[in-house]
Amino acid sequence: MDALGINAANLIVQLIAFILFVGLFWDDAVGPIPRMLDTRQERIRESIEAAQRVERELAATQARNEEVLLEARREAQTLLARAREVSDQNIARSVEQGRIQAEEIVVKAREAIAAETLLARNELRQEIADLAISAATKIVRANIDRESQTRLIEEALAEAGARGSNGSSPAAGA
Repeated sequence: MDALGINAANLIVQLIAFILFVGLFWDDAVGPIPRMLDTRQERIRESIEAAQRVERELAATQARNEEVLLEARREAQTLLARAREVSDQNIARSVEQGRIQAEEIVVKAREAIAAETLLARNELRQEIADLAISAATKIVRANIDRESQTRLIEEALAEAGARGSNGSSPAAGA
């Protein structure tokens, strides 16, 4: 091998160094990369599942809201029907007395409809806000450091305190 300019001792040392390099490279670089990619893929999958759950819950909430509104409309129609019956009976007794009572019943029915509609909307807004906060919490919890989590918690508490003190919520304006 000396004729080719290859020194056997150097070749063996270089082969051992190369094998050690490949082994260390495999342990420190190639091995962790697939684990890191698998971990990230799992987090992304969990985030997508969480988003899908929130979407399903939102759809269910919207369906419940529509049911509540439909029920409120039915009740309003029932109340209006009752008001008409009462007004017809009162008209037979006295035209003026019947007119006054019918107006009172219609006003009450409209107030009840408005109250039920407002209540249903507020419940929907609160449920949507709760679902969004829950989803955001899960996503944020997986993606931020402890200092940022602490800051976000303090901001959320401050907002909750402000909401509690003035009786309004950010979702009410939406």
